[in-house]
Amino acid sequence: MGGSAFAFGVIVYLLKIKRFEIVGKLAVLLGFLGYSTAGMVLLFDLGQPLRFWHPIVFWQVHSLLWEITMCVVLYLTVLMAELIPIIVEHPFFDGHPLHEKFPILKKVVEFAKWLSHWLHKAGPVLAIVGLTLSLLHQASLGATYSVLYGRGVWFNQSAPTQFVFSAMSGGTALLFFMSVVVFRIMRPGLVKDDVLYDVARIAGGITLLLTYLRLWDWAVTNYYSFDRNITLQTEALNAVAPYSMAFWLGQALLPAIAGSLLLAAKSVKNFRYLMTASVIPIFAAILTRWNYNFAGLIASSTYDPYTPIIRINSYAPTWVEFAVATLVISYWLLAFSFAARYLPFKGKHEDHH
Repeated sequence: MGGSAFAFGVIVYLLKIKRFEIVGKLAVLLGFLGYSTAGMVLLFDLGQPLRFWHPIVFWQVHSLLWEITMCVVLYLTVLMAELIPIIVEHPFFDGHPLHEKFPILKKVVEFAKWLSHWLHKAGPVLAIVGLTLSLLHQASLGATYSVLYGRGVWFNQSAPTQFVFSAMSGGTALLFFMSVVVFRIMRPGLVKDDVLYDVARIAGGITLLLTYLRLWDWAVTNYYSFDRNITLQTEALNAVAPYSMAFWLGQALLPAIAGSLLLAAKSVKNFRYLMTASVIPIFAAILTRWNYNFAGLIASSTYDPYTPIIRINSYAPTWVEFAVATLVISYWLLAFSFAARYLPFKGKHEDHH
């Protein structure tokens, strides 16, 4: 859900479309919260969180999961570098009584302003690095499944591309949803409605492009060619769950409708309808990953390509896992609410009032 950060980093810093500057800052915030939340989940998932530094020191260059881990760590660092200038814009850093009362605090503030100045100048470089790391990260997530030839349902050479566009679609739709919440409800007047409509149109265009790729991928795999392995495994999955229906309804039909509505945002001009439509690409991005995990973990098939058997693996989370999930969700909501309330989100290139 943090896929809007690298997309709008390119739009603001490389394409120089400055009317998206304030929305781009919110995208950086959502990206940071998304990747830091993912980092927290992975930290607890390791089983031994104190060994979080092992992938950084002990390189496994032939492992896709190691490459994903390094991309997450490095991109989170880039997001922190992009977030610092936004934080330093707060009035606290421009002459607060505490600066004179505590000299060490004054020195810290001066260093933060100096660092922010140079990080802002390095914005285009950070945008390129962030784009590269995000593309590698999302594509490698899809490639993790596509290399498993023994699982016909998973072996999909377009999976890396679909994962990239899925992150961009869901992330930009979430950015539009939260932009309406922040800039029309919490702090109205910072961003013009036309800018929000343009964000919705970007989300709709990416969603429609992703849907087009998904349909062509399905056609190549199931219509223009025939793979007995894929057919048998899909039939076995459909016997235990609505696997195909989840694709056609949640990843094809509904995203096509939502994408069309978002793309026509300037004609619709109804934020309630557009916010409702933006939920669908977010749900579709989650559903994409759920389908992969469902086929691989919950309902796993045997490696026999001609007589696949689906095994349903049951699992009940413990109270510790529920507590960790509650902690992570609470962190995201608390951090976003504080940031949306107190970060200035200043624009330097146009008057938004």
